[in-house]
Amino acid sequence: MIQPTYKIEYVPEKDRYVFESIGPQGIITKVVMFSEMDDNIYNFGFGDYDYQTELISYTAVSDNGDIVKVLATVISIAVKFLSENLMSYIYIEGSDSVRTQLYQRIINRYYERLIPTYEIFGLIEGEPEPFQKDKSYESFLIRKLF
Repeated sequence: MIQPTYKIEYVPEKDRYVFESIGPQGIITKVVMFSEMDDNIYNFGFGDYDYQTELISYTAVSDNGDIVKVLATVISIAVKFLSENLMSYIYIEGSDSVRTQLYQRIINRYYERLIPTYEIFGLIEGEPEPFQKDKSYESFLIRKLF
């Protein structure tokens, strides 16, 4: 995915990546976090930061007209994380089925480019299997190959 991305800032004290979406809805702070779930498996969290509550909303719909740039930025963060954590997988599951389907469409679209560099599993009822483009999955595990 070669698309323009937003400038990313890593905030070490909160162990998160932050960038700003800029569009008709204004400037919206986006946050990407990787939380260890199990040995070398990190949950991928992505959402909007709310300065009033100081919480991240994983269900917010920003509708800021820049989804391609936002997704390109998020993917660049995931690539960076996997490159820096070679023995690790990221676990990706949308906060709802629509978001999970969006992640699946991205993997399907770029599958031929991804598979030489990344190991990709789809999960059904918690059971991983090698990703297949024609199947629908509930979540995904991705690791960079050596």
